[in-house]
Amino acid sequence: MTIDIQGFDQSLWSATAITPVEFPSLQGEHRTDVAIVGGGFTGLSTALHLAERGISVTVLEAKTPGFGASGRNGGQVIAGFKHNEVPTGPGIDGDLAARMDRFGDGTAQFTFDLIARLGIDCGAKQGGWAQGAHGDVALQAIERKAAVLGKRGVSLEILSAAETERRLGTNWYPGSLWDPRGGTLQPLSYARGLAAAASHAGASIFTESPVTAVARDGKGWKLTTASGASVTAEKALFCTNGYSDRFNPIPSLSKTVIPFFSYQIATAPLSDNILKTLLADGVGVSEFRRLLAYFRVDSEGRFIMGARGASDGSMEDPSFDFARARIKQLFPALADQKMEYFWNGKVAITMDYLPRLIEQEYGLYAAVGWNGRGVAVTTASGPVLADWMTGTAPKDLPLPVTPPRPIGFHGFKRKVSSVVALWYDHLDKKERTPSAA
Repeated sequence: MTIDIQGFDQSLWSATAITPVEFPSLQGEHRTDVAIVGGGFTGLSTALHLAERGISVTVLEAKTPGFGASGRNGGQVIAGFKHNEVPTGPGIDGDLAARMDRFGDGTAQFTFDLIARLGIDCGAKQGGWAQGAHGDVALQAIERKAAVLGKRGVSLEILSAAETERRLGTNWYPGSLWDPRGGTLQPLSYARGLAAAASHAGASIFTESPVTAVARDGKGWKLTTASGASVTAEKALFCTNGYSDRFNPIPSLSKTVIPFFSYQIATAPLSDNILKTLLADGVGVSEFRRLLAYFRVDSEGRFIMGARGASDGSMEDPSFDFARARIKQLFPALADQKMEYFWNGKVAITMDYLPRLIEQEYGLYAAVGWNGRGVAVTTASGPVLADWMTGTAPKDLPLPVTPPRPIGFHGFKRKVSSVVALWYDHLDKKERTPSAA
């Protein structure tokens, strides 16, 4: 199993995170009620909420907590799903869609409240989240979004070009959507804090313990790691998201999502004179564009930009050119600033941009497909998954439970992603109307 260590070690978050609790690797044979594979936000939040209910739970992490996307993302806490309203479809009727909307609306607040309750030192600030519009089509879309969510009692604001420039520090957008529920945090510190809290609550966490085999064992499941150690559990929950293709004990799981790499760069701490022209610490920004960029300032005054990069995860310097180009386009005054950190991580996309709670067969489950909204939605999914693991019927959950639904022509879709990106770039540029230029 190859793991992209460089993309983790070179990150700003790895350099500035809180000191982790040291957990052992799995040795020998163990038994537990629920085994969770993956020590990211999903697995750790679920483990925490199970342990707080007195359930025996064991987390098996291939490296260390937050090593995957949870410790590499942009640290933006964004409420809800990508849809204004969850669409009905296979496994989602009107009632469930409405429950999903209500669940999504509260995910950011749940995350900030949980951090406060646990006292996690991760620099969490609920400073708001903005979605920049690149043209008239995007402006109309965010206006529709504000209207739809307003009917659900969510108060969003449409910012003019001038107000967008004042809050975000760039005049590139003709307007933006402002969501006061959002904010930012240090994602690796958050993952490490969640791991410590879950352990304190009674969860057993094992690191450097990649699961390589899963087999039925009586009424439960036996999970075996690369070292030959094992855990037998009544229920096993895989929370591996974009890293599901790094091992393949459940062949259909890795084909349920399409993983791609997102790249980020960060400056050294900037001077006060520069910082006063930028967005405030605690504000997260992403874009309405198909090939969106996202950016923020951290607590020590570093500017961070994320964008697409190489489709193969390469850490070669040209892979970061898209992020550099967006800085030059949006913040030309920062174009000559030295970049000190370069890293990447994998995002897991589903065809309908909704997460997947999967029942492979009784006792063998998965939760994947967070579509770039993982910080808040995965955290808030912890108690939902804990409910599921402790007997709550799928019909009573605010997320759909389905059998595996591998994406058709999965390998082909991954191979043509770079061609699709070129087409998306063409559409984004086409929608960059004269009024936005």
